[in-house]
Amino acid sequence: MSRKYTAAIVGCGGIGNSHMEAYNLVEAIEVIAVADPYEPARRQYMNDYNIPEGYATIEEMLDKAQPDIVSVCAWHLLHAPLTVAAARPSVKGIICEKPMTVSMGDANRMIEACDASGTKLVISHQRRFTAGWEKARELMQQQVIGQPLWMDCNVREGLLNWGTHAIDGARFVLGDPQVLWVMGAVERRTNRHERDTPIEDSCMGLVHMEDNLQLFIQSDLYKEPARSGGFLIRGTEGMLDVNEANVKLFNSTSNGWQQIPLRVEAAKIRAIGGETNAAQVRELIAWIEGGPEHRGSGYKARVTVEIMLALYESARQHHVIHLPLKEGEYPLQLMIDEGKLPVEQPERYDIRGFLKRDSIDEEAYTRLRNQGMRHHQAMRTLHGE
Repeated sequence: MSRKYTAAIVGCGGIGNSHMEAYNLVEAIEVIAVADPYEPARRQYMNDYNIPEGYATIEEMLDKAQPDIVSVCAWHLLHAPLTVAAARPSVKGIICEKPMTVSMGDANRMIEACDASGTKLVISHQRRFTAGWEKARELMQQQVIGQPLWMDCNVREGLLNWGTHAIDGARFVLGDPQVLWVMGAVERRTNRHERDTPIEDSCMGLVHMEDNLQLFIQSDLYKEPARSGGFLIRGTEGMLDVNEANVKLFNSTSNGWQQIPLRVEAAKIRAIGGETNAAQVRELIAWIEGGPEHRGSGYKARVTVEIMLALYESARQHHVIHLPLKEGEYPLQLMIDEGKLPVEQPERYDIRGFLKRDSIDEEAYTRLRNQGMRHHQAMRTLHGE
């Protein structure tokens, strides 16, 4: 790193805290501004982190603060318009939260805008920097289980939440192979949402990649145990059991399941979550300065979101979807609009924390829900949405 970079954060909600914690761990970064139309959130964020400048719109922030790097920390449906707005020649890099978006049309818009401005786009699949996934990728490159054949993954809380990390992580561990086709099934009997975006109750998908390698993913079906951040990989000469903090090997020389040492102790992996975010910032700076493409680049994340959307489109069309995916909109929303997923429980609910009633009374739940929705509605004005 040859110079100091300035950064700004768009969206002063919970995920913005994670980005701020990461920037604080990178000596080459100085956070100079935030943008959020919800004044209480903006003011609290500026006070908490001693940030000198705050703005109600992203355009004003870009014009006046002129940051080198922008973090987009808004909800899913705002990722594309805010990324496109931030894609200016003066902005050298953007880190946008996952999932990249919920339509291929928007994913393409984001990449095209950043290509046109020369801005490096990273999608925050920061788990690519976890010690378990990095070690598993290294072992796969060494072919310790021979040729990979099958990968199994079980997640919870929808494709747009755990699923995007799982699919992206599977691709990372396997070396980002080309995907040929996808087949999927979807269930949605309740009016389930995540961050104002309708999601499925449960789903499963088969992803067929080059060299006859297949990934099977299921979400919210097999409850015990869900493989959070993990996979089971079967190859011609053995198996790998992988998660973010643990890797186990079974082959002809392992004498049963062998625990593989990681560069960081497993017990510390969760405690240093900010470090994985910081690592993706450092790699973005290296990319900006002429280094190799970032492991979480928009180009790689585009494939991840295409797999998820192809799974939904397969359920919508009732057949295998060969990539590239032709549908440019959000297939799950299209299924809902077409009456293909009628709900049995029409009350809308959100899986995110501020809409859960688990440990608070009705009055507190209502207050937090209304506060969260006010913030989201305000965020929609950031770029005229």
